[in-house]
Amino acid sequence: MLAAMLAESKNKFSGIYVLIFHLSQDVTVTIGKRGELDFQSGWYAYVGSGKSGVEARVRRHLRAHDRPHWHLDYLMHLGKPATAIIGHTQESLECPLAHHLETLFQVIPRFGSSDCRCSGHLFHSPEQAALEEAAVQGMTALGCAAAPIQVDWNWDPTAK
Repeated sequence: MLAAMLAESKNKFSGIYVLIFHLSQDVTVTIGKRGELDFQSGWYAYVGSGKSGVEARVRRHLRAHDRPHWHLDYLMHLGKPATAIIGHTQESLECPLAHHLETLFQVIPRFGSSDCRCSGHLFHSPEQAALEEAAVQGMTALGCAAAPIQVDWNWDPTAK
């Protein structure tokens, strides 16, 4: 399981990540001040960064939360994570990677991008493989080695 693999890493490398997950049905979610948003079933890729430890940030997204903090926290527990693609870098590559994915996939406007000028950091596709390929290619093109890690489909979103 991804969380177990990442738990072994005590290093605090900064970097970027793409968390790919699946929604099996259409959902409506209330997200903080944004209000209600509709999400189609399908595959999603969320682009983020962890300046004080990218592995810790991914682990956090995979845990259940009593109080959501990031936009993704409101949505993640409704889906099944499939892959985390992690890249260690000191550079701020989150937005350039989001721009790359925006040229290929439907962007969810303003999702995950409240602290930047990007259109959004969440992308929808009918295909998991297309999202994974594009994320790896995008990281590689930005000079960041991408490490895809598969997530166990038996993941329990209520486990803290």
